[in-house]
Amino acid sequence: MSSPDPKLLASAAPLAINDVELAAWLRQGIDAHAIVAITDAKGVIVFANDRFCAVSGYAREELIGQTHRLLKSGAHPDEFYAELWRTIAGGRVWNGMICNRAKGGALYWVESTLVPLLGTDGRPRFYLALRTDVTSLKQAEENNARLAAEVTARAEELRQTQAQLALFSEQAPIGLSWREIDRDGKPGINHVNGKFCELIGLTAEEARDINNVRRATHPDDWAVQDKLTAELYQGRRDRFALDKRYLHRNGKVVWSTLTVVVLRDGAGHVTHHFAMLEDITARRAAEDELRRSESRWRTYLSTASEILYALTPEHRFKFVSEAWTAKLGHATEAVIGREFTEFVHPEDRQICSEFINAVMEAEPHSNLIEYRAQHADGRWVWHASTGSAYIDRDGRHAYFGVGRDISLRRQAQDELKASLAKREELERIVNRSPSVVVLWRADGGQWPVEFVSASVKQFGYTPEQFIGRQLLFTDITHPEDRERVLAEVAAHAEAQDPEYNQSYRIVCADGSVRWVDDHTVVRRNAEGKVTHHEGLISDVTDRHVAEEAERAARERDLRVAADIQQHLRPRVFPDLSEVEIEMFSASTMHIGGDYFDVLKVDERHWAFVIADVSGKGAGAALMMAECRATLRLCASGELSPATVIRRLNRAIQPDMRPGMFITLFYGILDLDTNALKYVRAGHEDMIVMRKGSTVPELLHGEGLAVGLDDGAIFDDMIEEKEVALNPGDLVALYTDGITEARNAAGDEFGRDRLAAALLRNEDRTLSEAVKRVDRFARQFSALVPRHDDSTLLLFRPR
Repeated sequence: MSSPDPKLLASAAPLAINDVELAAWLRQGIDAHAIVAITDAKGVIVFANDRFCAVSGYAREELIGQTHRLLKSGAHPDEFYAELWRTIAGGRVWNGMICNRAKGGALYWVESTLVPLLGTDGRPRFYLALRTDVTSLKQAEENNARLAAEVTARAEELRQTQAQLALFSEQAPIGLSWREIDRDGKPGINHVNGKFCELIGLTAEEARDINNVRRATHPDDWAVQDKLTAELYQGRRDRFALDKRYLHRNGKVVWSTLTVVVLRDGAGHVTHHFAMLEDITARRAAEDELRRSESRWRTYLSTASEILYALTPEHRFKFVSEAWTAKLGHATEAVIGREFTEFVHPEDRQICSEFINAVMEAEPHSNLIEYRAQHADGRWVWHASTGSAYIDRDGRHAYFGVGRDISLRRQAQDELKASLAKREELERIVNRSPSVVVLWRADGGQWPVEFVSASVKQFGYTPEQFIGRQLLFTDITHPEDRERVLAEVAAHAEAQDPEYNQSYRIVCADGSVRWVDDHTVVRRNAEGKVTHHEGLISDVTDRHVAEEAERAARERDLRVAADIQQHLRPRVFPDLSEVEIEMFSASTMHIGGDYFDVLKVDERHWAFVIADVSGKGAGAALMMAECRATLRLCASGELSPATVIRRLNRAIQPDMRPGMFITLFYGILDLDTNALKYVRAGHEDMIVMRKGSTVPELLHGEGLAVGLDDGAIFDDMIEEKEVALNPGDLVALYTDGITEARNAAGDEFGRDRLAAALLRNEDRTLSEAVKRVDRFARQFSALVPRHDDSTLLLFRPR
């Protein structure tokens, strides 16, 4: 180090210290406080004190001979170091803050003073670096800056939240009011939003006075509300909800659901009183209509000509129609509570139990069961029954069946089988039998007749006409049944059924028409190839006429109900020059749970909806009717599909029994832009077939089925989306009765087959396209009973 300043030594003289002691003391003091380093003119470190080693983490031997690049952190740009060197190389002192990196990788900050030590030539020989570790100070500054930014952001967030809450209150679709309560229990001003005033028919100024609100309440409802309010302020409850009426100044009675919630302080005193008001006038009107509809359905159930019955999961009767007494003689009250098999022949009980279980468990099964039921007089009567599963009030799978007397048919079949067993009398029995026996050869679909019994004369033909190839059996099949009969035979052949039954009409030689039952047995050779078909054809015209008369009586009420349901569906679509619209719909019963509609939102916006109520029959139809009525009320003038469906769910969810729900697709088409806004409430993805494209586009979107949640979760999950359509793009809305239909092999029809069918018919009119898609779907599942309603609604911008 350089020699001490003489002035400094002079001032220290009275302390009686020498130069060596002073230098030692100065060095000790500097080492304890500062980081000291000396570099030569090229920046190479030639001296490092102990504190430099301690802070940097390097040993003195690791520092000596190195430059300060060893400590470079990367926090400063190259220009920073260039300016530093220009300063000290010019002989000037540099002051500043530098970030270095210790040996262990940690960063530390130093307040630095760099002093050039000049030689006799005036140029720097060495550089003295005096540094103070300010890392803690730097970190504190950064923490303070971060906290300041967080406080600013939090304040902005609270401001935005307050603004959003104020906007929500004013724009909320339900009425809101609140008032503060002082320590003495005295209420302050009643604050209300616009919807609250609209519902009860008061101005905002009038509604501020709670006495005006009370006067607007229907007098028959105030006592209940007053009692519940008293319990709130007594601390016996914190909230309540009730349905009540308001007398609007326009003369109408407004039904609303009032929900009241209070807040309390630490001592339990009420401090705030909140009220929410939801308009349920339309829902109450729909409920009244549903009660009237239910009465009509009960009348039908009690007067149907076939036996209708419902079983518990334990196979006990919980309902049986009055037709049971007419058909089997037992009083209905003597049947309720007893097991189904108590009335079934012992030999048939197992197959009946297995059939009922299969129906309730939705397992593959035949579409009906035949068994012997015991009449009250002790005799056994052959019955055939179809069944379907439904969810009872306890959420369990139960069984609903429809039974009819088939004694005459079974008797005829049994007699015929017994006769055919006598091979030596076959020719005589066959020729005098009222049934016609036909043997034809499997020959490329031509089916040439090799034998026909003489009983074919009852239709005006002779055996020789068929054996001599003058006629094929398809020639006398009624033209309207021919395509179906051929499709059924082909489907049975593909399924390799050994025998099967068909029912169709025959055109007699004199032009009259007769109904026949055809029981066909398939013959195969040793290799399993089909060689012949044996047909036993019975004239059942009289039975068919009788059954039709009975069915007409039975189905009269169903047709009335079906007519009512059809009336609820659009019979004629709106004649829009901008959009082509067409549909078809088929129920597995006369009435079903599928719903479709085309609704006018305003002059330039139209809504398209398709929905599927879980289950089928009367229950599904009733819920479909409520869905339709409520949706039409919610849709008018509302351009947001999500808002419409949220309102629909809130309106009808309380009325739905457990386990019931409605899947739904609802879209609004802008006729000016062809933009389609839509939501999916648990429904399948719908299909868009773009003009000129062979790949279907799916309309995705999140959303729960209507009825599965009472509002909060449903509202959050419903997702509104938008798709741009072009002229010629085809939109297909459908229910799963189409895509989940199965053929005899158990394969589903599926969305791909539906899209392929639409693509094949893209250049046709929609009227022709739906017919062809419907025909294709019915042929696919010709041998399998359909257990679900199916609906297809197509629309295409022109």
